[in-house]
Amino acid sequence: MARGGAALRGAFRELAGGLGDSGLFVPIAVAMIALDGLNATAVFVVTGLVYAGTALYFRVPVPVQPLKAFAAAAIALHLSAETLAAGALLMAATMTVLAAGGLADWLAQRFPTVLVRGIQASVALLLAKAAVDLAEQGNWPGLPALSPTLGVAMAVAACGLLFACRRLSLPGSLLVLGAGAAVGLAVGGPPDLSAGPQPVAFSVPGGDAFALALTSLVIAQLPLTFGNAVVATADAERSYFGARARRVRPARLALSIGAANLCAGLSGALPLCHGSGGVTAHYKLGARTAASTLAAGALFVALGLGLGSSLPALLQVLAPGALAGMLAFVAIQHGLLAAQLERLDDRLIAAGVGLTTLLAGNLAIGFAAGAAVVSARAIWRRSPWAAEPLARV
Repeated sequence: MARGGAALRGAFRELAGGLGDSGLFVPIAVAMIALDGLNATAVFVVTGLVYAGTALYFRVPVPVQPLKAFAAAAIALHLSAETLAAGALLMAATMTVLAAGGLADWLAQRFPTVLVRGIQASVALLLAKAAVDLAEQGNWPGLPALSPTLGVAMAVAACGLLFACRRLSLPGSLLVLGAGAAVGLAVGGPPDLSAGPQPVAFSVPGGDAFALALTSLVIAQLPLTFGNAVVATADAERSYFGARARRVRPARLALSIGAANLCAGLSGALPLCHGSGGVTAHYKLGARTAASTLAAGALFVALGLGLGSSLPALLQVLAPGALAGMLAFVAIQHGLLAAQLERLDDRLIAAGVGLTTLLAGNLAIGFAAGAAVVSARAIWRRSPWAAEPLARV
C-alpha cells in the first residue's frame, strides 16, 4: 500500500510538472483563439502531439510554447489565422535549414555563456511583467469583473503555494490550477460545454499572407527563437538534467521547432517553439522524466478532440490570478538560473541585457545591446592598455 501511495504521489508530481508551463500557454491560447480565429482543436491537438513527440525523442521534459513575438504581434495587429499559418511555415523552413546544415550547432558553440544567461534573465523579467499584467486583469473579458487588487492577491497566494508545495513535494501546479478553476466557477458559473472537436481544415496560405508574415512576424521572431528556444533551452536542459539531456542539442531543437511549425502552419494551429523558461517551469514544478510532458501532451490531445468546440469557454474558467502566480513562480526560479555566473562583470552584463529587454519590450534589442558590450569588452581585453590577461578573454 505504501509503495502504491508513493507511486501515485510521484505520478501526480510528474503531471503537475508537465503542466508547469500552463501559466504561459493558456493565456496566449485563449487570446489567439478568441482574437485571431485560431482553431481550438488544432491548437490543442498539435501542441499535445508536439509534446508527445519531444518526450519520446529527447527523453527528458522539453517545453512546448507559443512563439511569443508572433503572439504579441498577431494580437496587437489583429492578424488573421492565414497570416499566422504562413509565418509558421516560414519559421519551419528557416529552422529546418539551420538544423540540416549544421549551422545551429556551429552558432551555438560560439554563443557566449554571458549572452545565454542574459537571454534567460530577459525571459525571467518578461515573465514577471506578464504575471503582473495578467494578475491586474482581474478576470477575462466578457466575464464578471474581479478587482485588480484581488487578482494580484490571488497571484501572490498562488506563487506562495507553489513554493510551499515544492518544499512538501506536493503537485503544486495541479493545486493552483484547481484553485483557479474553483474561483472561476464561483464567479462566473459553469460554462456551456458540448462534446466533439472543431472541424480542422488543412491548407497552404496564399502568397500575400507569406509576404505579410515575413515582415510582421518572422524577422522579429527569428533571433529570439534561436537565442532562447535553441541555445538557452539547450543550456537550461543541461543545467537541470545533466547527462540525461545529451540528446537535447541545438540542431535537434531547431529541427523540432521546424517540424512543429510545419504541422501548425498546415492545420491553422498555434505557431510553436521551445523556451528556457519552460524548462525551469517543468523542472521546478515536479517534472523529472519524459513521462511528465508525455502526459501533458495526451491531456491536450484529449481536450482538443473531446471538447474542442467548448475550449474557448472552458479555458476561461481558470482565473487569471492563478495563472499569473504560476508565471511569477517560474520568473523567480528562472532568474536564479540566469544568475549562475562566476564573474561580477558577466553578471552585470546579463542583468543589463535583462533590464534593456524589459525597458524596450523586445528581447532582440536586449540581445543586441549585450552582444555590443561583450564585443567591446573582448576588443578592450586584447588592447595593450588592458590589465586583463588574454587567457581570460
